Amino acid sequence: KDSSVDGKGRVKVVVELKNPPDYVKLGQDDVDIASEWQTLYVPFPASEDSKPGITHASLMLGGKKQTLEVSKVRLLNYGSAFDLTKLPRPAVHYPGREADAPWRKEALARIEKIRTTDIAVEVVDAAGKPQSQAKVSLLLKRHSFGFGTAVKAKFLMGTDETSAKYRALVEENFSAIVLENDLKPFAWTNGASNDRKDYRQEWTLGALAWAKQHGMKTRGHYLCWGPWDDWSEKLKDQPAAIREKIMTHTHAVIHGAAGLVDEWDAVNHPVGWESPRRTVDQVIGPDLYADVFKAARARTGVPLWINEDQVFREGRQQDEFYDCIKGLIAQGVRPDGIGNQAHFHSSHLPGGPEMLRISDRFAALVPNLELTEFDVITNGDEELQADWLRDTLIMAYSHPAYSAMMLWVFWEGAGWKPETALWRTDWSEKPNGKVWREFVCKLWRTQASGQTDDSGLFSVRGHRGLYEVTVEIAGKKTVMPFNTEHGTNMVRVVLP
Repeated sequence: KDSSVDGKGRVKVVVELKNPPDYVKLGQDDVDIASEWQTLYVPFPASEDSKPGITHASLMLGGKKQTLEVSKVRLLNYGSAFDLTKLPRPAVHYPGREADAPWRKEALARIEKIRTTDIAVEVVDAAGKPQSQAKVSLLLKRHSFGFGTAVKAKFLMGTDETSAKYRALVEENFSAIVLENDLKPFAWTNGASNDRKDYRQEWTLGALAWAKQHGMKTRGHYLCWGPWDDWSEKLKDQPAAIREKIMTHTHAVIHGAAGLVDEWDAVNHPVGWESPRRTVDQVIGPDLYADVFKAARARTGVPLWINEDQVFREGRQQDEFYDCIKGLIAQGVRPDGIGNQAHFHSSHLPGGPEMLRISDRFAALVPNLELTEFDVITNGDEELQADWLRDTLIMAYSHPAYSAMMLWVFWEGAGWKPETALWRTDWSEKPNGKVWREFVCKLWRTQASGQTDDSGLFSVRGHRGLYEVTVEIAGKKTVMPFNTEHGTNMVRVVLP
């Protein structure tokens, strides 16, 4: 039962193991409350077993001004073998989910127009004479678009079988990476000794180098964090000390990872998630974020981004993020890109047309966007999870301002929200993983073959990126790389 200004309530349900300093979340959901009594079900797959005395179910009510009456809360364990689809759950029908949705058809047509290009392979002999009937094959190895994922350096650099499988999945399915935590201040600083359990600078730099060697783009995450953190709270009365620590990290991490990072999140969560807003710039001063951008630009020439969550949800966070970017532009410090973290929950799925509209709004400020930390919690509804990934992929790839879509979790065995992964702990593929591979690794990964014509040419239309070109004539093969990003769509293969 709810009593609020608009007659609508909202509560966040969190079930976790409280064992300080660890707080392991077993499941969570956002629930809408009506003004009359109702029974609410919150099904979820627990990441591990509950434990007597430390398992807590919390109702978080601070999302809005409201009064709630709660009765008969029960936490039921159906066992690991139970079919989650048998549990009661609300039906979710987000706008544009239907199979024949017009917006999706338009977006797919737009992808063919803006994401593909005419590609020609010219085959000649050493004297420059065109070679007809040469067998030619083209394979897109890495997309120009950043179909990427967050990774842990520890796993990429590991030597065991788990790390080998981890690396293989990354190499086969992604064209970009972002280190989940390894470049953040606590991990970068603590990892300097190279003897830590989870974070070591040698792993961090090794992972970035590995990605470069495999033709992947890399994101640096991050230089400055807006919300209050444990360390900054302790220095709340010393704004100069907070500023100094931010600038020290900015200098150290840019210098340490020089040449290995293609773009930096200069400012992450500039306006934060708390309402009213609680971020360090409110104490340090309104020029803090601009100063971080200026300091970073003095140390590196790679693009600098600003990154925030809930950009697709109307309200304070979206509007204040928009105003923050406008403020930086007014100060003469235009970000090179705008990152939308895109953490979704089944309680709020706005649909493709709405996401395209909001993307247009931000692209008008800076025409370079990314979905930087995509995941979606559906509490066991894997069909919904797969459909939402499909439509978000199509939305982003069809919008000309987007240059990447990065997942925040790809494997259940190593991720912030295991449920959102594409592969289970045993490496089996989930329905959303099938969607990713169907679009990114098949439909949009150009693979073509044929023969050259009388002028020595073989032509095809393909998605932009790094290709491997193979030419075979008289039983001899010539293999070479070719990147459509380098200003030409034609490659000349000179046979030895």
